[in-house]
Amino acid sequence: MLRTSTSRLLSTRLIQRPVVMSARAQSTLDTGEVIQDPQIGDYPNLPRNSTQARGPFGWWDPQDKRNFGETLHEEDELLGVWAPDLHTYSPYKALAQLALATGVLTAFAGLVYSTYPERPAVQRTYPNDGLKKDLGFREGDARPRGARPDDSE
Repeated sequence: MLRTSTSRLLSTRLIQRPVVMSARAQSTLDTGEVIQDPQIGDYPNLPRNSTQARGPFGWWDPQDKRNFGETLHEEDELLGVWAPDLHTYSPYKALAQLALATGVLTAFAGLVYSTYPERPAVQRTYPNDGLKKDLGFREGDARPRGARPDDSE
C-alpha cells in the first residue's frame, strides 16, 4: 500500500508541476512569478525576483541588498546577490561587442605593422660562416657553435 501511494503521489506531482521555459537560457531566473510549492508549509511563498535587479542604495545591508528583518526567499541561494549573474542583453549584442573589440584590435595591429620603421642600423655580419671555426665548430655537434653566418660570402 505504501508503495502504490508513494508512486501515485510522485506521478501526480510530476504531472501537476508546471514546466517553466524561458525564451533564452539563463543561469538565474528572474521571472517574478509565484510557484506553488506544497513542501514549504507555512513559510511565505514569495515571487521569484533576483536581488541583483535591486538598486544599490537604500538597504540596511548594502552588500546583500536587503533590509533588517526581511523574509528571505526559499531559493535565496539562486536569487541572491551572490548567485550567477543576470544577463539582460541578447547574445547578438554580446557577439557584436566581441566583433567590435576584435576589429579595433586588428586595426591597431595593422596600423602598427604598416607604420613600423625600418632598423636604423645594418645587421652585424661575421666572416668565415659566422666564426664557426674560431668558436670551435665540429661536424655532428648537437648544438653547433658559431654566430650568425655571413650571408654576403
